[in-house]
Amino acid sequence: MPRGRRVLVEGGLYHVYNRFARGEDVFSDPEEAVEFSELLREVKQRDGLTVYAWALLSNHYHIAVRTSAVPLSRSMQRLQGGFAKKFNRRWRRSGPLW
Repeated sequence: MPRGRRVLVEGGLYHVYNRFARGEDVFSDPEEAVEFSELLREVKQRDGLTVYAWALLSNHYHIAVRTSAVPLSRSMQRLQGGFAKKFNRRWRRSGPLW
């Protein structure tokens, strides 16, 4: 039986996390961690998110975030899609990163 649709509320507090495909240790490279955190800062400012806490582990991340009028899915697409595009270009690879 499929899971029901997520209920996303403007101003809601969410725990967002995601893992790299194939369990790759992408964040074990400090430059990649810096790139992700800078992109998170840009998305936070652009979309009006409030980030309460975040953690980057070698193969995944966690973020505690309060949303604004911008849908959470759009913010996460900007964050993950932007990072994956830069990562794939930098390492000359293709395919999904997440």
